[in-house]
Amino acid sequence: MIELLCSHLEDCSTPQYFCFSIRCEVCGEYWYSSSIPFSKAVQETQHREKKELYEAIYQREKQRARAAAGQEAKEHFSQCPICRRLVCDACFLICDEIDLCRECAARMQEPGEPVAL
Repeated sequence: MIELLCSHLEDCSTPQYFCFSIRCEVCGEYWYSSSIPFSKAVQETQHREKKELYEAIYQREKQRARAAAGQEAKEHFSQCPICRRLVCDACFLICDEIDLCRECAARMQEPGEPVAL
């Protein structure tokens, strides 16, 4: 599930902070990960001659932040077992037989309650 979430992450990072988002495939709402500061943001602006070094460090930290965002998204998203879409907790229902996205649950007339309101 982490790989699936990471593959859907959109990069919203800036030179100073790493941040990622995922869009719910049912309601279209965006979820944003926690912002993680780039450890060398201040030094990068002060030491232009080390641009390549800071770029390498930036890319390494960005990959770590992406993995952390995927972990964090796991607490807010589920994959519907029928349509296979990634949906937010407001659109994912806990049903009697099997948990489903609200669209599949409605189509199958399966009652349920959202994971989160």
